[in-house]
Amino acid sequence: MAFFEHNRNRYYYFDAGAGTPTLLLHGLGNSGRAWTDQVGALLRLGHRVIVPDLLGHGASSNAPEHITPHLQAQELIALLDHLGLASTQLIGLSLGGMIALELACAYPDAVDKLVVAASFASMSSTARHQQLDEWAENLRQPDGCLKRFKTTWPQLVGSSFAASSQGQSLYQAWHAQAAMQRARCQIHWCEGMKTYDLNDRLSHIQAPTLVLGTDGDRISPPGEAEAIASRIAHAQLITLPGDGHVFNVSHAPAFNRALSGFLQEQQRHG
Repeated sequence: MAFFEHNRNRYYYFDAGAGTPTLLLHGLGNSGRAWTDQVGALLRLGHRVIVPDLLGHGASSNAPEHITPHLQAQELIALLDHLGLASTQLIGLSLGGMIALELACAYPDAVDKLVVAASFASMSSTARHQQLDEWAENLRQPDGCLKRFKTTWPQLVGSSFAASSQGQSLYQAWHAQAAMQRARCQIHWCEGMKTYDLNDRLSHIQAPTLVLGTDGDRISPPGEAEAIASRIAHAQLITLPGDGHVFNVSHAPAFNRALSGFLQEQQRHG
């Protein structure tokens, strides 16, 4: 099946492989297709790969006004139940990382291993609220999703990748994706993210954890990854050289090496 319904929400998800279940969560304004490079790598390692579109993204239902990372985490627990899974390896980037952290805090038994990339410990500061307000204001303009995509593209993938032939091809595909997005859903997410603050709860996470970042990420600077890792017992922190926020795409080989090394290490010693 490719669809799952819960609480009047309809989710699209991709499910392939028959090994260790691994759930991948994408960022704001994207879809599960952002994980293409990781899906193939994880399948080759023998994992079962599950990639949902979050509410308000891709082929899933609209995001309601009250959507928050915590509520989305609750919905994903229902997806695991639907799939007959008591637990999973969990990988999230940016907004997906926030949801993954919420899930690992609230449902520790459901997370076997946790990987968080380009994410945040909290969005409750004045500076972060201003950033979210700016995103929402841009989204309210005509063709707001397209305009936001075009202005943030160099920050998303980094200047070098954006100028490459691979980056130019991906720009065309993601440009078309942005043209089909629903601005009101992303605005609801911008409002809901203001409530996100796990500074005092990250210490509750029990799963072996890998925190990933790049030293040139302008959206989630290295200090964000350091803050997350410092609050989780025994978390590993890897900061890759380079720029870009969605660096699982722009730095896919390095990202995949770090990811597979962590997952294989935990399998050997877990």
